[in-house]
Amino acid sequence: MNSYEVEGIGTIVYHEYGEGEQYLFAFHGYGMNGKQFQNLPSYLLSKYKVIGINLFFHEGSEIKPYSLAKIRQGLDKKAIVKLIEPFLAKYAIQNFAIAGYSIGSNFALTLLEYYADRIKQIYLFAPDGIQPNTFLKNTSANPFWNYIFYQVAYHQSLLPFLLKISNQVHLLNNELYGIAYAEVDTLEKRKAVYNCMTYQKNIVPDIAKVECNIRKYEIPVVLVYGKRDGLFPIKTGANFLVDYPFKTLYNFDFGHFMIIPALDEALTKQA
Repeated sequence: MNSYEVEGIGTIVYHEYGEGEQYLFAFHGYGMNGKQFQNLPSYLLSKYKVIGINLFFHEGSEIKPYSLAKIRQGLDKKAIVKLIEPFLAKYAIQNFAIAGYSIGSNFALTLLEYYADRIKQIYLFAPDGIQPNTFLKNTSANPFWNYIFYQVAYHQSLLPFLLKISNQVHLLNNELYGIAYAEVDTLEKRKAVYNCMTYQKNIVPDIAKVECNIRKYEIPVVLVYGKRDGLFPIKTGANFLVDYPFKTLYNFDFGHFMIIPALDEALTKQA
């Protein structure tokens, strides 16, 4: 694990792994870290040198100075280039690939607004950003709902209780309930949920521009969905890159929690 300082933002923790020659910038899902894509050794690590960047409020990636006002202001969208510029300079990287899982896909897709001419491959797993989850979007970006989110997240016990009720009335399936509950079972975890989701509220890719850039530069895209994913199912990407000849689409028998060895095996068989 390594880290670097980004002026005006804070500390970024990252992980480097993989045996390939081409670089791949990878952005993990909530509650994970930059090492998440180590679970895809045959499919990705043999082809790429992965730079897995920890999202904010995940295992050492933090804003400086820390303040609730700064969190609510959110990360400036254009500042996303500052997350990879140090690596482009350090390793003299000209071209690279990108990967994103779940909410990490917002970062990967946004990079296509600024570096499309240098991106040579895209991997998106159960991606947010193409058609954002309405609930997650409103609780992070809408001032009223964000205030409610803050009150619930910082309460001693309310959020776990609400999750249990949502599961019992079938608003959350068992998988999503298990994932969510594991991330909010302590007050510190609940604060981290609020801070992370609120701080990255501005990282919303311009999908029309992203799609235009992908088509312009004929960038190959791999989209991976889970048939049992109740958060970002395949229908959320139905209108993305329609009839694009360089798109590969998979819909495997997984839930939302999919970056696991079984996915590596499934993708390797299809490759």
